[in-house]
Amino acid sequence: MSSEPRATERRRAQRIARYDELRAERPDLFINPPGAPFEILFDAESQTTVADECAARLRAEGKPEEYGDIGVIYEDSYVIALRDAVRKRDGRLGPYIRVLPLVNAAGAAILPLLPDGRAVLTRHFRHGLRDWQWEIPRGFADPGEDGAATAGRELSEELGVLVGGVELLGRMTLDDGFDEIYLARLDSTEMPVDSTSEAFVEGIDGIQLVTREEVEKMVVSGELTDSYTLAAFAMAVARGVW
Repeated sequence: MSSEPRATERRRAQRIARYDELRAERPDLFINPPGAPFEILFDAESQTTVADECAARLRAEGKPEEYGDIGVIYEDSYVIALRDAVRKRDGRLGPYIRVLPLVNAAGAAILPLLPDGRAVLTRHFRHGLRDWQWEIPRGFADPGEDGAATAGRELSEELGVLVGGVELLGRMTLDDGFDEIYLARLDSTEMPVDSTSEAFVEGIDGIQLVTREEVEKMVVSGELTDSYTLAAFAMAVARGVW
C-alpha cells in the first residue's frame, strides 16, 4: 500500500475515533428518534461507503477528498464540526454536516433594559456576514457555566456592567441545539458611549439605547435583523415585560 492511501486511512480513523468519543460524551446528539427522516449510521461499513462516494465525487470536481470524511472534521475553543453518515427516507446514504458548540451547554443572549424602559443594543461586526449588526449581547457558555452565569458574564464583557440577576424569557431553538434568552434589568440610567476594551477587540464598537417603539421601527425598516434580538423582542413583548 502506498503512503497516500495509508495517510487517508489514518486521517479517517482519527476523525472517527474523535466522533466516537463525542458520542460517548454527548449521546443526546446522536439519537435516532422514531420516524427521523435522516437516520445516523454508526457502522464502519456505511461510514466508509459514504466517505468513499464523497471522495470520488470531490476528486472529479478537483476538490480535496478529505472534504467528504465522516467524523469530527474540525474543532476549536468554541465549536466542533462533524459530518454524519446518514440514511435518507428514500434509502440512499449520504453525508450531513453539523456545527455544535464545544461546551455542552446552552449559550445565552440577553435583553438589557434600563429603568426608563430603553433597551441596550450593541453595534457588532459579524465575521460570517462581513457586516455590522445591531444586536443584544450574547455568547457561548464557558465550561461549568449555566445560562444565567453566561448571561451575567456576557453583560460584563460587552457592556461593562454587573447584574445581580437575570430572568429567563425562553429558549431559541437552533438547527443543532438551543440557546437561552434572558432579560436583565439594569440599575444604570445611562450607558457608556464606548464599548469596553474587550468588546472593542471582539468587534463591538458602539452602543445604542432604544425604546420599544424605536425597535419596532428598526424591525420594519430592516435595520434590525439579528435573529437573537428579534427572538428576545418577541418573547419580552409576548410575556408583557416590555
